[in-house]
Amino acid sequence: MKKSAALLIVLALGLTGCSSPQVTPHQPTSVPYLAKKIDRPMYLRGDFSLWDAESIYQLQPQGDGRYHVRARFMNPGKVYEFKIADEKWSEGYNCGYRFQGKLKLGQPLPVDCNTVYNYLSFAPDKKGWYSITLDYRDSSNPTVLVQRD
Repeated sequence: MKKSAALLIVLALGLTGCSSPQVTPHQPTSVPYLAKKIDRPMYLRGDFSLWDAESIYQLQPQGDGRYHVRARFMNPGKVYEFKIADEKWSEGYNCGYRFQGKLKLGQPLPVDCNTVYNYLSFAPDKKGWYSITLDYRDSSNPTVLVQRD
């Protein structure tokens, strides 16, 4: 009888241990990604501006991590080369292509904002105004998009 009572006590302790709350590793909660904000003026700089940072080509923040500028390309078929950069071509603010530099109308292209060369290129099929957008909502994977106005 003493053995069975002892066995019941051991079983009862074992069951109590199983019913106690289990500690689970901390699971991080999902936090929406916040883009790093660009803290200085950025410019579309290319052969059409003699690579200068001109106020007419300053990108305007759209308030959601995207920056926009318009450019007039007057020679259909001509390959325009450009980058998006601050006044001093600073590290982290000198955006050129990441993998390849040929932009196609309406197709975002990944860019690297730590480049030295890596010029983007775009050959319009028609003369006119084009919108160039730097999408910096995900600062680790920015893109550039060209659209016809």
